[in-house]
Amino acid sequence: MSTMKGNTTRRLAGYTLVEVLIIVAIIGIAAAIVVPNMLAAGTLGVQAAARIIIADILFAQNDAIAQQQNRRVVFDPANESYSLIDEVGTVLTARWKGGSDNNYTVDFTTDTRFQGVVIVSANFGGATPQTLEFDALGGPLSGGTVEIEFQGTRYRVTVAAFTGRVTVQQL
Repeated sequence: MSTMKGNTTRRLAGYTLVEVLIIVAIIGIAAAIVVPNMLAAGTLGVQAAARIIIADILFAQNDAIAQQQNRRVVFDPANESYSLIDEVGTVLTARWKGGSDNNYTVDFTTDTRFQGVVIVSANFGGATPQTLEFDALGGPLSGGTVEIEFQGTRYRVTVAAFTGRVTVQQL
């Protein structure tokens, strides 16, 4: 809008009602998309747990190749934990974790990154605790699965028996 007074033209600053309604509608649509995702933010912990399990399985496989020795990932669903172990049964040392030797254990009950995440099951061929073992060439001695869950969101990590390929799927 402009008004004329003599030779000067003035423009009135402000937004029209239509512009304000469009902005409110856009904010409403964005909120409808973002808020449910924010409420499901707890599922990020179970996704992180699945990623760390995959990373540790791949580390054990690669370490078996690099050291030319068997490596095991031992899952203990009853205690919500797993450890990476060498061929004589000693827990590996994760230098990046600091602290003492023999510290390559992930405990879902004490690790604050995974609060509420539980190991539902681990099945690598009958032994208890469930053990996934890689030979000196990085091949698994058997395949199997690990299932983890947080408030109804469940993931399955699968290791192929012959190739050692690791995949994950949401159930």
